[in-house]
Amino acid sequence: MIEDRTALGRVVAIANSKGGVGKTSLSTTLAGLAATAGYKILLIDLDPQGNAGEDLGYTGRGEGDDGAGLVAAIAAGTPLAVALEQVRENIDVICGGDRLDDLAGLLLSRHRRGEDVADVLAAPLAVLLAERDYDLVLIDCPPGESTLQMLALGAARWLVIPTRGDAASLKGMSRIAHRLVQARTHNPDIELLGVVLFDIAISATRLRREIAEQITKALGGVAPLFDATIRHSVAANDARGRGLLIHEHAAALEGDEPFWQALREGRRPVSPGSAPALAGDYAALAHEILLRIATLEGAPEEAHA
Repeated sequence: MIEDRTALGRVVAIANSKGGVGKTSLSTTLAGLAATAGYKILLIDLDPQGNAGEDLGYTGRGEGDDGAGLVAAIAAGTPLAVALEQVRENIDVICGGDRLDDLAGLLLSRHRRGEDVADVLAAPLAVLLAERDYDLVLIDCPPGESTLQMLALGAARWLVIPTRGDAASLKGMSRIAHRLVQARTHNPDIELLGVVLFDIAISATRLRREIAEQITKALGGVAPLFDATIRHSVAANDARGRGLLIHEHAAALEGDEPFWQALREGRRPVSPGSAPALAGDYAALAHEILLRIATLEGAPEEAHA
């Protein structure tokens, strides 16, 4: 077990055991919005599908290492290194991809031989973060592979669970909540930062209450739902097809100030006039996530130049 987790204090795992609930879109868009507001971001793609590369466009450019660096660090103990520098201003990426497919089996084999694999990501990540100055680290977790999910939960300070309202998504949410409890055996610092609702209207109070009850039952405590929700929009698919984030796809958010200025100054972004509403949803959620982290840390968030 890692004794000093200070360097891991700003690591956020974004996970749900059900696919298609918005994990990657949330990971990449939160990274993009925070980076535009001046935060230095490290995005770790722990998914063999490597969809973060589709959102950020580097897959289409033939860039990235398909997870080779991650596999080397986790399986062979080589130093963890950034695969792509500055895929956007202020965003570095440790890539996922096909190379991660065999990692789960390797780690399971080690576990059966009695080796401790709980910190095989946390340990090299702590070394990297002690050497490099990031304001936020986001881990995009795979949906179905429990071993890789547990690696992320072993390294994270915070967990964010995106979910839709269908039964399969809610079951996946409960499953990842139970894994959070299991992860505390090796990572006592990890906490649930909140649950993000996708395709669920703010006015759907009954459904929100049911989701809160499910997560509360799974964790044995309160269920922190984020107020901001993410609406359904075909614009998300259009943006991914172009290798753009949704706020980039929106081109220009109209209003009296750039949409990211409020994030930079620690304020809630105002709905940007006639600009696509989906980008406004993500901007409001990004503000809420960053503010909740700062509040739980016990200090107001500093403005980033």
